Amino acid sequence: MPKLGNYYCIIFFLILCSSCKNSEKEILINEVEEEVIETPVITNEFKIEFLNDILKDTLILSAKYVNAIIFEKKITNDKRIVNAKGKVESISDIQLIAITLSEKDTSFVYNQTLNKEFNIEKLKPLGYNVIDWKNIREDIYVGDSLVEERVFVSTDSLENIYHYLEKNSSISISKPIFNKSLNKAYIEVDFSYYYGYNYLFERTNNTWKFIDYAGQWIR
Repeated sequence: MPKLGNYYCIIFFLILCSSCKNSEKEILINEVEEEVIETPVITNEFKIEFLNDILKDTLILSAKYVNAIIFEKKITNDKRIVNAKGKVESISDIQLIAITLSEKDTSFVYNQTLNKEFNIEKLKPLGYNVIDWKNIREDIYVGDSLVEERVFVSTDSLENIYHYLEKNSSISISKPIFNKSLNKAYIEVDFSYYYGYNYLFERTNNTWKFIDYAGQWIR
């Protein structure tokens, strides 16, 4: 009987060890799955769908850009002086965007601004009057001085664009920046070089809704 008891103890020990290994594997799998969820891949199609949705908002955007040409606005990463809870401190644009999105991972926000694959001209098939300046012209500066102007289209085409802009408005829209949950989005919009706003949107029931202004400027 003692030998039989020892035999069952060994079997029980082997089963327990096997169970622990399986649990360890499950934990590792869960950690990998969580990591994938926490770092989503944001496609250009997703960005264009978002812009198409919010540009239809008659109260916030569409009423301000009738017949306007849409350009892409670059998001900067300058330093800002802010007063937070009575304390003056320097903070970067990327940090401010992350705070606006309630996103703790600042690098996730920063990496989105570095992505150069976004093409705002993908809005054209959806009925928007879009021009990507980098396909039209390029200004080269040294400090604040214009050194060279490179033009990639015919002179007539460029003059037609300038003539259109004299009679109509223009807006510049940045690529959207999302939080990791993909339920909040931030964009910057400049209206005809005179003023601009930063917007925060939130996705509820598969619909993007304007939540709040996240900054503004006036020339």
